[in-house]
Amino acid sequence: MNYEQAIKVAEVRGEEVVPTVCGMCGPGGPGGGCGIYAFSKNGKFLRVAGMDECPNNRGALCAKAHTAPQWVYSRDRLTHPLRRIGRKGEGKFEKISWDEAIAHIAEVLLGQKREYGPESLAILSPAKRSYSEYLQRFAVVHGTPNYGHSGICVLQRVFAFMYTVADWPLPDTANSDLIIYWGRQPIYSGPVSSAARAFLEATQRGAHIIAIKPSVEPDAGMADTWVPVRPGTDAALALAMLHVVLKEDLIDHDFVARWCYGFESLKAHVRQYSPEWAQIITGVPATQIKGVARAYATCPRAAIDVGNGLEHAPSAGDAVRAIAMLMAVTGHLDRPGTNLLKLPPPKAPGDITLKHRFTRELVDKLVAPEFPKYFQPFLEGPTSAYYRIWESVLTQTPYPVRGIIAPGTQPLASTRGTRNVLAALERLDFFVVLDVARTPEIPWADIVMPVATGYETDHPFQYGPNWLMSTNRVINPLGPYKSMFEFFLDLGKAMDYGDDFWQGDITACMDEQLAPLGVDMAGLRQHPVGLAFSSARHEYEKFDRVFQRPSTRLDKGPFLPQGKVALYNTTFEQAGYPPMPEWREPPEGITATPDLTRTYPLIFSDYHTSKNFSASWQRNVPFLRELEPDPMLHIHPDTAGTRDIKDGDWIKVTSPHGWLRVRAQLYPGIRPDTVMLLHGWWQGCEELKMADYPLTDGGANVNIMYSVDPEKAYDPMVTAMTSQTLVEVEKCRRTK
Repeated sequence: MNYEQAIKVAEVRGEEVVPTVCGMCGPGGPGGGCGIYAFSKNGKFLRVAGMDECPNNRGALCAKAHTAPQWVYSRDRLTHPLRRIGRKGEGKFEKISWDEAIAHIAEVLLGQKREYGPESLAILSPAKRSYSEYLQRFAVVHGTPNYGHSGICVLQRVFAFMYTVADWPLPDTANSDLIIYWGRQPIYSGPVSSAARAFLEATQRGAHIIAIKPSVEPDAGMADTWVPVRPGTDAALALAMLHVVLKEDLIDHDFVARWCYGFESLKAHVRQYSPEWAQIITGVPATQIKGVARAYATCPRAAIDVGNGLEHAPSAGDAVRAIAMLMAVTGHLDRPGTNLLKLPPPKAPGDITLKHRFTRELVDKLVAPEFPKYFQPFLEGPTSAYYRIWESVLTQTPYPVRGIIAPGTQPLASTRGTRNVLAALERLDFFVVLDVARTPEIPWADIVMPVATGYETDHPFQYGPNWLMSTNRVINPLGPYKSMFEFFLDLGKAMDYGDDFWQGDITACMDEQLAPLGVDMAGLRQHPVGLAFSSARHEYEKFDRVFQRPSTRLDKGPFLPQGKVALYNTTFEQAGYPPMPEWREPPEGITATPDLTRTYPLIFSDYHTSKNFSASWQRNVPFLRELEPDPMLHIHPDTAGTRDIKDGDWIKVTSPHGWLRVRAQLYPGIRPDTVMLLHGWWQGCEELKMADYPLTDGGANVNIMYSVDPEKAYDPMVTAMTSQTLVEVEKCRRTK
């Protein structure tokens, strides 16, 4: 639907229409969200339609977008600020005003800062949102480095790429003849449909598609080749592919000679990682490993699209580094149809994270560095590992975090070690939850702050490929609350940090960020469907540009000491880490713990993306819940048959760490030795009379199933958290 059509429809129906941005994947940051037309009548939000003019979605919308009114009016909505009056976990609160809540939080945080130091506060990251920079800004101004990043998303991937090729090389799928989708879900992952369009366009023009993942998803179903790798063994597969490429001399000799450091060392190193060795670990036949490696290396225009699936293993960093090396030695780097280095746009909205204030003293105070201190601050500044922040509350090591703010994140459903998080919630001195709707942690919160949805606010702006648009309010807020952005501005002002928070003025805040683009919010609103501007499709230049001054490029510390691709990374070596990628087993696995397979013969992992839900929320939306009412475990029909399990049966899934009660979905497109379940189940749906699931045993929360052994469950460099364990599956005796 275009703007003129939306106006006509609204006139015919006696409605109002507001062009704005969908909020059902969360407020968008770089990349933006999907443009929509939101219809209302007499102040009631009714429905949405896709905006044809938006380059992100071109009028297309997913199921989540169309259920926005149900989410906004959900019975789970938080409508008033709350202060706990009962014991922790009891769920007893009193209503207070927004200003009272802000004043109380400010008083407590300033008191903790005086008594324990500013680093006693931690702020947990949500999925990347446009308000994420505000969280980091507040942390830096307060004086704490403890911004708790997830350990399971994006930064692990980016870190490994940056310290191998000095950039995050993105696939030029529009010009590729062969594309490997590795641990990637291009159809449903992310807030917009650009990745799905790129995938479909590639298939339609005849590009050879290879999907590497344990189960068949839409991309694998349309691929020419499916490589059914065991969960968590991608590093072994990548190392074996390097073995093939180097042994058979399938390299770009000129590129290696000019731009790669440590080639001979890498060549000797990967001799131990043969396809036959990898077959035992990955479950992928050696012949297929060789075939994929040869196809990629010998195709002149080949690209690899690396996804989030690789970041869920103790060998995550090794997997990504090995893949980056595959790109480099084959010459598939920064050339048309390969992986392109994404240089920063010449003009973009202002960075508000105050990165210039990141000091070594601040880094040294990290309670649980997500990346080694030697390499921090990194892309997002200093980050502590999300789960290990909770560990510090229990272990008091190296010091206890005393206060935690949880904005738009759900630690009981989002991170590993649910039992430890529950124990930490009981012990934590001060806990603040900010969210749109009820979360599982609220009974333990000291203050609960309801925040507005994107449909109730007139900020932020959205920016992405060739597009800039204001968010516009569709309806007035349903209660006495403000947005997530305004919360941090108000709190900053209340704590006497007003100079760094625009004295609480959200318009001044937005205008300052827009200034580099030559527009302000008022001017932007004069363009109902946004402004086109050219920043996203960066002008890719020759590789020479990146390596002219590698040690100072982007001003983020020691990247590539030799000014070349680090096949042998001396910076890693100096910091005490392996200079080349290695294989590291998950805590439990077929080859890691063979004795355990006698009791738990199947590999268990989880899906991180869904066509119906965003992470651990939206299961309270009736229309979405009707599409997917129950947690479904994908299990191969042969595996189910030997256990007398039929499609739709309630089953018990038991690991060494806990057990779940879910439904079986017989799924031919999965490895027979593997079962997989969607991450994020806890929420009920009151409208459909569906109760919450237990957070621990007997529920459907995958986070209780995995090891949190600090010696085995994390990547030692990038703190990536394991999403693999061993399980047994049996039919439940009871159905309710």
